[in-house]
Amino acid sequence: MKFISFLLTTETTGIFSFLDPIINFLEDLGHFGLALYTMIEVLLIIPPIEVIYYPLILLDVDHWYLYLINVIFFNVLASMLGYFVGKKIGYPVLRYFTNDEVLGKAQKLFDKYGILAVAIGAFTPIPYTIVVFLAGITKMDFKKFIIAGFVGRVPRYIVGGYFVMKVGQSETLNRYMLILSVIGMLVFVAYYILQGFYNLYKKKKMSE
Repeated sequence: MKFISFLLTTETTGIFSFLDPIINFLEDLGHFGLALYTMIEVLLIIPPIEVIYYPLILLDVDHWYLYLINVIFFNVLASMLGYFVGKKIGYPVLRYFTNDEVLGKAQKLFDKYGILAVAIGAFTPIPYTIVVFLAGITKMDFKKFIIAGFVGRVPRYIVGGYFVMKVGQSETLNRYMLILSVIGMLVFVAYYILQGFYNLYKKKKMSE
């Protein structure tokens, strides 16, 4: 039975019925969708994996650890791939998706902290694509890069996933947490789209 039918059994949550297609779509995506998004999130600057990781946990709290394993495994796999992509074509790709100001800050972080910058970038909301590609661009030691990324990202996924799971065990809280997480996902997506258009606009103005 679709979780959304449970969501809409109260008047309070009925006003969010417009989220039906999105939540049902997430359910249909499942582990395959999470794995695919995890790979893409490392290789391209898109909203963080939590935008679908958390809703999926809320839809199946009893198996939250399987989503955790999924995210960790495919994140490491994508990090390996992203490192070598970064060595080859990293900088032009980053300039296309972001701006020089963001790249400058990330580069300073790398210059100052080295391997520690990877762990910091992996744990914080900084787009991980920038961290991965800069590691490749600067030819950072591959093993150290993978370990640092693992140390930074795994605690983030465990802590966040466990918290969402505990909240999701309460049916009442689960309803509203799911709604908030899906709305948050939409906000993130809208922000990244607008930011992308803004960056393109700035580059166009600078080239004139």
